[in-house]
Amino acid sequence: MKTRTFAALLLAALLLPAAALAGGGRKVAPIADPVVAKECGACHMAFQPEFLPARSWEKLMADLANHFGDDASLAPAARERIRAYLVANAAGVAPGKESRKVADSVPANATPLRITETGRWARKHRPGEVNPVAFASAKVKSKANCAACHTGAADGYYED
Repeated sequence: MKTRTFAALLLAALLLPAAALAGGGRKVAPIADPVVAKECGACHMAFQPEFLPARSWEKLMADLANHFGDDASLAPAARERIRAYLVANAAGVAPGKESRKVADSVPANATPLRITETGRWARKHRPGEVNPVAFASAKVKSKANCAACHTGAADGYYED
């Protein structure tokens, strides 16, 4: 069983770059700001801003002292730089087809604070596509651990 899992993961890793290029390149723009990548990536994957609308990023950045049960407070200059980057590149703001899809999956009056609360995430991870037990596995641990299954997540590749 372990050999088959390893072989499947190895094959996916080898085919991922070719599949992404054949599909027209990146699906989501990777984090381009080194402060965002460093500060957000210090505790979790630095999520691309296109996954949430600007109003969600504004709300998340306004209360970093209570960031999903942790204190993620930052110096004011770093907080403002990150907030500005996230808002400027949020779903519905950032150019590109993927951003529009993500924005369309969030009702206009909703302010999701988790990417896993968006309609697009739910559609892409529905039972039958993804085994719900996988999210509790030792490898994945959480629905927010995108890189556990999407090995190219940090570079914007999620269609694997």
